[in-house]
Amino acid sequence: MKIDPFFQAEGIDAYAIVSLTDLPDADRSDARHLVPCARSVIVFGREVPVPVYGLSPAEKTREIHRIAEETDRTAIRLAERLLQEQVPAAPVPFLLPVRLENGQVQGIIRLKRIAAAGGLGTIGRSGILISPRFGARLVLSGVVTAMDGGIPRTTPVADLCRNCGLCVRACPGRAIGPDGVDAFRCRNVSPWVPPSWVPFAKWLLRRKTLQRLAAPLAPVIARHATMRCSRCVTVCPNFRTGEQSR
Repeated sequence: MKIDPFFQAEGIDAYAIVSLTDLPDADRSDARHLVPCARSVIVFGREVPVPVYGLSPAEKTREIHRIAEETDRTAIRLAERLLQEQVPAAPVPFLLPVRLENGQVQGIIRLKRIAAAGGLGTIGRSGILISPRFGARLVLSGVVTAMDGGIPRTTPVADLCRNCGLCVRACPGRAIGPDGVDAFRCRNVSPWVPPSWVPFAKWLLRRKTLQRLAAPLAPVIARHATMRCSRCVTVCPNFRTGEQSR
């Protein structure tokens, strides 16, 4: 399958095909939970335009979720195309399930880490992928696949995070600390999970069966949620990266 024309037709802004040999053992194991014979992860993203972050919280949420859902549908179509060509593949699930690792909430496939390994950017202190072309404004999705023929070895880009601490100081929930991001302190999560509920939420995140049952409801809930805060994105010195070139 010719990946480049497919992504051009889909309106994808950036992508990388990352061999599992370029990933840590934990990420290789996670990919093989989705596709036992997996050899690579195709990770890709769409840009969120700068003006979206100036919209009201409700409008901003709708637009970002629209972009995320379009990107998720691209992953589903890509996996279907690969399967038609007898290449085992599976899209990375949208929103749920997730997992709790070292006290931090992560997707079952760490797309930001894989994108960084694929040269699409680096991870900032806020846990967001910073792209040299699109700043901190890429919405990611991915497909785990058994495709391996002709995968070029990827080279991570130089660290784009300046360690300026602006995101740490700007976060109203003090969610960004020296050990990473505490999602339950984030203003986009804390209204849904009050402090007294956090132990139960962490218990739930360790129950994969319950998460699989709840997964179909996650996009519905997300559509009715409101992204109250995006300060860690907008204060980043890389926020407008690439804007002036278009």
